[in-house]
Amino acid sequence: MDKRVIEKMNRWKKKSGLWIGALALVFALSACTSSGGKEKSAIDSLNRDDKGTLKVAYFNEQAFYMQYGNAFQAMFPNLELEVVSTESVFQAEDPVAEMEKIMNEQQPDAVYLTEDQYEALAGKGMLYDLDAVVKQDEFDLDSFHPSVIELLKGRGAGKLYGLSPSFSSQALYYNKDMFDQHGIPYPTDGMSWEEVMQLAARFPVKKDGDDSLNGLFQPSQWKNPFDLVRTIGEAKGLSYADTDAGTLSIDSPEWKAIFQSVIDGYKSGSVSMPSDSGGGGMGGMITRVGGGAAISFGPDSMKFMSGQAAMAIDGPMVMNMMGRESRIGAAGAVKSTNGIASPAKSPFKKFEWDIVTVPVDPSQPDVTGNMSLDNVFSINASSENVSAAWEFLKYANGEQLAKTNSKSSFSLSARTAFKNEADGKNIDAFYALKINSQTLLQTLPAGFADSFSQLAAEQIKQVVEEKVSLDEALKQIQSKGQLLLTEANTSEGQQ
Repeated sequence: MDKRVIEKMNRWKKKSGLWIGALALVFALSACTSSGGKEKSAIDSLNRDDKGTLKVAYFNEQAFYMQYGNAFQAMFPNLELEVVSTESVFQAEDPVAEMEKIMNEQQPDAVYLTEDQYEALAGKGMLYDLDAVVKQDEFDLDSFHPSVIELLKGRGAGKLYGLSPSFSSQALYYNKDMFDQHGIPYPTDGMSWEEVMQLAARFPVKKDGDDSLNGLFQPSQWKNPFDLVRTIGEAKGLSYADTDAGTLSIDSPEWKAIFQSVIDGYKSGSVSMPSDSGGGGMGGMITRVGGGAAISFGPDSMKFMSGQAAMAIDGPMVMNMMGRESRIGAAGAVKSTNGIASPAKSPFKKFEWDIVTVPVDPSQPDVTGNMSLDNVFSINASSENVSAAWEFLKYANGEQLAKTNSKSSFSLSARTAFKNEADGKNIDAFYALKINSQTLLQTLPAGFADSFSQLAAEQIKQVVEEKVSLDEALKQIQSKGQLLLTEANTSEGQQ
């Protein structure tokens, strides 16, 4: 703030008394906001005829113009857009470091980030604090899913450093025809994990072969048999690692009961055992969407869609693909015969289905740990063109684009008034639960979660194959996991 203004205020305070001084302080605070360690004045509104250049960091220039750039350019025709490619981030061993390098070298005004990158860069003071400009512009955050804003602020240590137009969560899909065939009642919103596991056990199963059948199929992106154990435990408010205390507590009666339930499901086949191929792999299909991006559906991710599971936990992509064979064919699903492309035969089986909320725990019936941000748009804290960058963020997260995307996007709109069209299905199942902040905002040492999950997975497989007892496996997980946690804490402390 200008020193002459401050000096003038001080003279007014001496002459006019304390109430004038208080008024001056309020004025000073309202005129200045702190962001990224820099003092920023309130931004000016951008008019349609204003000229300038806006640099946007995005993974692909063509995709940017198709999704955002062309329409935004029409709104501000005299504003020159420049796309800074961040494609190298997706091949980098350290995506955060690569994004930080791009921001320092290229100085984009607006940036497209993953949730992890957003959290890391906000922590480094590299992103512009949006709280003041949101208030100044009366930008309506109340129209967003509350958990999206809560997650953004949680990743920003209480501050809002970005906006996300969409999010991901999961729901429990169920095959109504299969339930009817066996006279089993449909699942309902808010069921406990125990109730869902019991439902899954009521179906006849076939563990192996192309005609395998499971009562419950796990999310297509899960590749580790420990994921289900961890998810059920976190729903109950359990934590297996205390980073601050440096202790592991997996060998407990509460965790043992969860391990036992999941392992019983794996043994019987009522619950699918994740395979290393996860959602991709050979034998699937390729669907082209958007600006030419390819999404792979392998055998695992298509089990429910092909009628080989009574229930499945998965994201909105499955909802969009179910029963839309004609759209898939038109979008470019192909197979190759002697080098000649031809339409692929649909792997889907037609049946009646619907969705309900993912299982919860009665102790925390309104929360889930299965929620994440698809992407985050932020402003570079060093930007000299904040007004234009803010206009772009408003557009990318605005009502009009949300309305358009509700008819075409695979993602869940963060604006609750523009939920995806779901052909009469229970789309609210994806929106009904709040985030489990204890789970989603938990911080573990770098690399520990992955190494521990691998350790637990190996022991689970040993128990399923009856090579060791569950008690023996838990002792191994506890002792070796404690070593992993100690090593990870030591390594992190030395950095």
